[in-house]
This record gives sequence, C-alpha cells and structure tokens, in this order.
Amino acid sequence: MIGQALSAALSKKGHQVSHLSRYPSKHTPYPSFKWDIPRGYIDPHALKVDVIIHLSGEGIANKRWTEKQKQNLIVSRIDAAQLLYDQVVKLKTRPTRIISASAIGYYGSDTQKEECFENTPAGDDFIGQFVYKWEQKVNQFETLGIGVSLLRIGIVLSKAGGALPKLTFPILWGVGAPIGSGSQSMSWIHLDDLVKMFVFVVERQVLGIYNAVTQNTTNALLTQAIAKQLKRPLFLPNIPEFFLKIIFGNMSKIILGGNQVSGMKIIEQGFESDYPTLEGALSDIFKK
Repeated sequence: MIGQALSAALSKKGHQVSHLSRYPSKHTPYPSFKWDIPRGYIDPHALKVDVIIHLSGEGIANKRWTEKQKQNLIVSRIDAAQLLYDQVVKLKTRPTRIISASAIGYYGSDTQKEECFENTPAGDDFIGQFVYKWEQKVNQFETLGIGVSLLRIGIVLSKAGGALPKLTFPILWGVGAPIGSGSQSMSWIHLDDLVKMFVFVVERQVLGIYNAVTQNTTNALLTQAIAKQLKRPLFLPNIPEFFLKIIFGNMSKIILGGNQVSGMKIIEQGFESDYPTLEGALSDIFKK
C-alpha cells in the first residue's frame, strides 16, 4: 500500500524508482529485481542506487501471533534488513542513504497515557523488542558511512488497506462499536501525508528517527468519526475484551492497547501535514 503510493509520488517528482520483488516482472511501471530473503539472495544489479527505501514486511496485524507467524514477521523485516546490509557491504559503490519504515509498536503494545517521543525507551513486550531489533539491523548501515533515517509509522488511514477498512466494514453494516474500553490511544496519519513525509526525508536528506504520526485520538472517537462520515448509527455496546482475546490471542494486546505518540520532531524539521485533523483526513478519504 505504502510502496505503490510512494513509488508514484517519487516518479512524479522525477526520481527513478526500481523495486525488489520475490516475483519480478517486465510488465510493471518500475524495473523490478529478484530477491529471496530466506535464501539470502538479491540480484546484484538491484542496489546500484543512491537511496534504499526499506518497506517490506509481513503485516503485523494480519494473523494471530503463533510462533510461525512471529517467525514470518522476523524474516520479512529483520532478516530482510540484514540481507540488504550483507549485500551492500560487498558493493564498491554504495548507496548514500537508507530510509526504513519502523513502527510506533517500538514503544510497546500499550503505553497507557504516557506520551512517547523518539527517545522513549523500547517496550519490553514482543512487539517492542521486535521493532527494536528491526531498527538495530537498519542502524548497522551507519558503520558503512551510509546515512540512516527511520520513520516509526502509526496507524495509516487509507481505503487501500490497513486498519481503516477493518473498522469501516462493520459500521457500514450497522454493527460497528468501539473495541474494549474504547479509551485506548490511536496515533494516526493519512496515507498521503505518510508518502509526503517519505518524499520529504528523501529530498531534504533528513537523517535520524522520526515518529510518522499526525495526531492522537482514541478508539471510541475514531469509531464515532468514521460513523459520522458514513452517516451510520452506533448503537451496539463496546466489543468485550475477552471476546477479542479469544479470537486474536496474544495479538489482541495491540488491539486493546495503544500508543500516544508525538509527531513534533519531524514538524520541527519543516514538514507540514496536509491533513492535520481526523475529520479532514477521513473526509478526504471517504470522498475519493
């Protein structure tokens, strides 16, 4: 979802974009090169670039966190970053920068009412330590003299995927309701603003770690805002926590928990959001 939108935005601004793919094809808008993470392979022609943007990864909330699924998450992000590093080490001419997606899950699955900043320590649960190790693999590139940028992405609002369609579907059918207490924090960003932020980091050569969020809300307020945009009523009681724990197992921690995250650091670098309010973001998404 992010990669396609970002590729289009970069191309429109005159950048040459190519993709790493498990199944490269000549019938795509962008040149694609094969990589195979489990086998440790990347086409040697693929990394003749100025900037690597690392967005690959199994969806964190796609499936229950079985041991197999946890391993899929590790391979698709941590092992992928290590593979990129191992291949770049071999190059005579190396990229100058790597920009990597990260996640606000770095702070843990539930930080209660604590506001999280980029220097807030990593959480000690599975998701916090998983994202911490993912970032450590990317930070290795600094030892090669390559600039590193990390964007800790919040909840991305888009019709194309992520959390919004999952929240929208039951509301459209008249069975929408806040989850658990409904008070859990949700730090969000419009997909267009996230793409704009990646382009900003590319073109301004911004280095370091930044929270890619626009604003904080709660699950209840987000549910209500979606229902208002869709002109649908909300009359059911909140979905009980125990029900979600039965369905999702350990993964329910990121559904019932939340993170209140500050996005001020990237704004201080000069970034300006096009959708600074939840109402404005949802209005734009649903009118498209």
